[in-house]
Amino acid sequence: MNKLTKAAIAGAAGIALLLGGAGSLAYWNDSTSLAGGTINAGQLQITADPDGGVWTDADGDPVDLATFLAVPGDALTYTDTFTLMATGDNLSATLALAPTSITPASSDSEDVALAALLSSSAVFTVDSVTTSTVTANAGTQTVDVAVTITWPDGTSTTDNAAQLGSVVLANMSVVLTQVV
Repeated sequence: MNKLTKAAIAGAAGIALLLGGAGSLAYWNDSTSLAGGTINAGQLQITADPDGGVWTDADGDPVDLATFLAVPGDALTYTDTFTLMATGDNLSATLALAPTSITPASSDSEDVALAALLSSSAVFTVDSVTTSTVTANAGTQTVDVAVTITWPDGTSTTDNAAQLGSVVLANMSVVLTQVV
C-alpha cells in the first residue's frame, strides 16, 4: 500500500471519530431551581434533678444503701424527677437502665453471683400516666422516673452463692433511646 492510501485511510478514521464525538453534543438539557428551605433537627435530652432521688424498699420506706442489707425477694426502687427535652416530629423514646449500672464490687465469687442475680427495670410517669415510651412535646416535660432493682426469689444454691456479696451502682444511669 502506498503512502497516499495509508494517509487517506487514517484521515477517514480520524474524521469518523470526530463526527462520532460531535454527535453526542446534540442532546438538549435544562435545569430549574427547587423551592429550598432549611432542615432543622429536634432534640432528645434527659437531665436528673440536681437534688438527687430517693431509694425505698418494697414497703415504700426510705433506704440508706450504705447500711441496708439485701436478701432474696427484696426490691429497691430509686425515684427521681427528671427534665425531658424531646422535640421533633415523629419522635418517641424508651427509657431503660444502662446495662453497666449494676456491677460486682470485686471479682470475688459472691460479688459476681449477686450481680448476676439482680434484675432491673425502669419506667416513666408523665402527667400521672406510667408508660415505657414517651412521645415528644414541644419544650420541656417533667418526668418521674422509677428504677427498680430486684433480687428475685431463687433457689438456695444460687442465693447462697451471693451471701455477703456486694454490687456497685456508681455507674447507674438512665438511658433515653429514640424508637425508630
